[in-house]
Amino acid sequence: MEMKKIEVELFTFNCIGCGKCVSHCKQGVLKMVDNGMCRFVNVVDETRCLGDGLCENICPKKAIKITRNQTSATNDFCFK
Repeated sequence: MEMKKIEVELFTFNCIGCGKCVSHCKQGVLKMVDNGMCRFVNVVDETRCLGDGLCENICPKKAIKITRNQTSATNDFCFK
């Protein structure tokens, strides 16, 4: 059985802190962080991501990239 692992890659240097990605993510994967000098997006829990790409598509500066990788859920052991 194969599962898809979803990775959320952030380019915080591109983030303008608008928060559109956070408001479009219904799974609570993303949050805005304010370090006192600027606001930017951060990942709360990548395992919640559905991989629908709403956050990636709404970002005006393309600061988010969603990648779907195939992973194997079975062991790689060979039984003789």
